[in-house]
Amino acid sequence: MILVLLAAAGFMISAEDSDDDAGDEITVTYEVRGTGSEAAVTYLGRDQGMAQETGVSLPWSKDVLISGWDRIVSMTAANGPAGGDITCRILVDGRVMTEQTSSGPYASASCSGDAGEQ
Repeated sequence: MILVLLAAAGFMISAEDSDDDAGDEITVTYEVRGTGSEAAVTYLGRDQGMAQETGVSLPWSKDVLISGWDRIVSMTAANGPAGGDITCRILVDGRVMTEQTSSGPYASASCSGDAGEQ
């Protein structure tokens, strides 16, 4: 009985700590760079909502505040028919979390990860 109570108390303390972390906001910066003049960008925004911007000039960047339990971040950047190099990069609180580069007409670069692990 005592072990059960101690285990339950430990779980409650752990859950309270996790609830505190869930309310913390993390600044995520999505970046796209490349040799082409424009690109199409798709990314996860606040509350995991999908957003898309087309015909964006390069370089391009967007800051998004992420909070809650699910801190998965993801983006894809795609060239147009002119091609060239295209690079996606995700930064969490100013630190590079992931970066990918692709080349060619209609080439796409995809970046993703868990922003909570930074």
